[in-house]
Amino acid sequence: MYAELVQKLQDTMAGSYTVDNLKTVQRDEFKNEITSKIGQIDSDTENYDEPNRQRDLSVKFHWGHDHDFGDFSLRGQMGSRHVHIIARFMTEFGLPLDLTGKKILDIGVWTGGTSLLFSALGAEVTALEEVKKYADTVNYMAQAFGVNNLKCDGTSLYDVNYQDTFDYIIYSGVIYHVTDPVLSLRILFNALKDGGEVFVETMGVKANNETPLALVEGPAVVRGGSKEDLNRGGWNYFLPSSSALKLWIETVGFENVVVGGIDSNSRILAKGVRHKHVDMLRAGLSRRDIR
Repeated sequence: MYAELVQKLQDTMAGSYTVDNLKTVQRDEFKNEITSKIGQIDSDTENYDEPNRQRDLSVKFHWGHDHDFGDFSLRGQMGSRHVHIIARFMTEFGLPLDLTGKKILDIGVWTGGTSLLFSALGAEVTALEEVKKYADTVNYMAQAFGVNNLKCDGTSLYDVNYQDTFDYIIYSGVIYHVTDPVLSLRILFNALKDGGEVFVETMGVKANNETPLALVEGPAVVRGGSKEDLNRGGWNYFLPSSSALKLWIETVGFENVVVGGIDSNSRILAKGVRHKHVDMLRAGLSRRDIR
């Protein structure tokens, strides 16, 4: 069933987002616009005071997800993980395949692989991407393919104020990159409707017992690639164990929290439900203005 679902999702992408599906631009124009971005070093757009202190992927344009556009293909830093993560949310955590009429908030979308797929599955998608060059790319693709049910907000999760809006939130590959994971989850809790669900995917650590633990790695740690090519990964803050992730999600008000074990790629998936809006412990909360 899982393999069949992955194939169905891949077929959905192929049937929706090749150059044959372009609506507002010509093939050559689209290809040039997309491919000309790859490798560009652009820190001015992001308004960084000290670009050399920022992560490579924010300063230099890297494509996020594998995408076959028909006339040309791009290999992404994440490969086809966006499809497999969604397939796992569907098979293991109950995210429906038919998303017609559902409102989805998709966090940290890079070049929009998951957001485009959710849009093709019928959802009304609000994507969030704090690196402006990537947010602009997602919006360009939505416009080029005539996708009216996708917009990307180029801002930080900590700056948004969505309230009681979304049916589902996809928080994939992000929570271990943020400085305040509990606050981020509370913002998402507030953004959901009653009955809404958050789906979380993260890098994690394996704990020897059920004691909730989070590895403090710090953004100075980088992995792979080279400084000269600006293609390194890393820049993580806190890597949770499964039990720590569960505690974070429950702390902000989610119930019926289900957390999977850590897999062979050091990834953890989880889901929580907002049954109704409830308050949380205010002592120590880093933003007292958060509902």
